[in-house]
Amino acid sequence: MPGHLQRHLATEGQQTKTAGSELRRVLLERRPEARGAIDEIEGAIASWDFGTSRAGQAVSLQRDGTLISARMAGFRAPDLAEWDPPAEELYDDRMPPLFLDLVTESSASGSRGRPDRQDRTRRPDTMAAQPALEDHLIAHDTHTMRGMLSNATDHVAWREFREHGRTLLVGNANRATAERLLGCDVIFYNVSRNSMVLIQYKKLDAEKGGFYYPNSDRNLAKELQRMRALDRYAASVTDGSREQRLDANPSWIKLCHPRSVLPHTSEMIYGMYFSRLQFESLRQDARLKDGRNSAVRFGYKNVPGYLDNTLFTRLAETGQIGTSGTSSDLVRQQVFRTFRGQRDLVLAALYGDEPPQSERNAIRRVGR
Repeated sequence: MPGHLQRHLATEGQQTKTAGSELRRVLLERRPEARGAIDEIEGAIASWDFGTSRAGQAVSLQRDGTLISARMAGFRAPDLAEWDPPAEELYDDRMPPLFLDLVTESSASGSRGRPDRQDRTRRPDTMAAQPALEDHLIAHDTHTMRGMLSNATDHVAWREFREHGRTLLVGNANRATAERLLGCDVIFYNVSRNSMVLIQYKKLDAEKGGFYYPNSDRNLAKELQRMRALDRYAASVTDGSREQRLDANPSWIKLCHPRSVLPHTSEMIYGMYFSRLQFESLRQDARLKDGRNSAVRFGYKNVPGYLDNTLFTRLAETGQIGTSGTSSDLVRQQVFRTFRGQRDLVLAALYGDEPPQSERNAIRRVGR
């Protein structure tokens, strides 16, 4: 290798991009028979480009919703980085696959040490076809949620993840073809803290300079109406003796970066998070007008403040946002409302003992 690059070589660990490319070139020059192995390794970590496919976008949002559920639970869930992108082209006039169907059986954390479990990589006909969920001692509210889901749709896939004595159940569901899907919802329910966060996904438009124009979104009005009703209900059933939050409303909006490539890692889609109240307030902010016809637009270039992936998931994990003392009726009500629409849904339920935040921070630092 050239001398100016040799000093950048790392004996162990990750190389710099330039040094790594040069090392690869020299290796193939000296050992051309290694090309097959190199291609296989690079193919395993290659990103997935779904282009303009709405079905691909649906899978990408399901994936992001699953990852954010794990982050809000304080889970690393490295298994989710081992997913296999669809092997064939996705068509917008068909029901897109579920992201959790693309997570292999060997990556399902809950299956380890249970040799007689059925193959959960296939989508079941009904929830009753998944005995893996029936043998867990789960809180009554979680049982109720699964019962409601099984009545609402047959297209549900679940995975179980366990870390630090806590269990995270994540379900993906959709009821329509990609052409008819309106968007994606994420519902995160922390059983032990009796709190809930709901995230409505929207996407910045690459064709419009990376902006989202709310007035051009024909679905937004009814979605905001649903969120207001949910927030009002949550406030009406919360009393002053319950745990305090920085924001006790459940409704949030994520504006996703208009990327059409998903990395084959645990990286989430870049995005901006807003509480429902903040989002509606920003729609009245003069700084978000485009200066021509005064149309309101949201983008990285003009939004004065937002939460990113790290900050949002950290606030959710530590219980600083989300409902407080809300009954399971609230969860059931929102699940039904979501399934009545033609949407993708990511539903996550977290249960188990909750250690103090200082202990969780220590676990995070040591990486266990």
